[in-house]
Amino acid sequence: MNELAITVIGRDRPGIVADVAEVLARLGANLTDSTMTRLRGHFAMTLICVGPAAADVEAALAPLAADGHLLATVRAVTPDTGTEPTGEPYVLAVHGADRMGIVAAMTRVLTDAGGNVTDLSTRLTGSLYVVVAEVELPPGVSDEVAGRLTRVAAELGVGVSLRPADTDLL
Repeated sequence: MNELAITVIGRDRPGIVADVAEVLARLGANLTDSTMTRLRGHFAMTLICVGPAAADVEAALAPLAADGHLLATVRAVTPDTGTEPTGEPYVLAVHGADRMGIVAAMTRVLTDAGGNVTDLSTRLTGSLYVVVAEVELPPGVSDEVAGRLTRVAAELGVGVSLRPADTDLL
């Protein structure tokens, strides 16, 4: 079996998830990980599945993109080695007036500490910008990282919090 990364993007409409999932099910592709969101009227989905060859999946998805409103891509990927995360899970939340560089500055602090962003969402509502990220940090660095995030947030004029994630929910 092949492990595939599939992306589908385009103007949102009802039924895209069902259409893609049905195509994959008919091919015998098993969805293992996926995320989907609507971004200002645009649909974006990324998923990992195990199943047939990438070319077969691309051909099966082609009719969904035939009208030009969706773009579907399929790429074979290397299967996960099954290693467990070595970091500790945290949730980062940032909120404040929208300005350039908020995500770049906050994620740079995490990266410089050896952290890894495992999920990230941003939302602009009026002038309020909100970032929520799930991150993994090396053991024992969270207090130092929280301090650095607080200093960077103050420079940006935004609020920030870093808290341990409830692992029962992840």
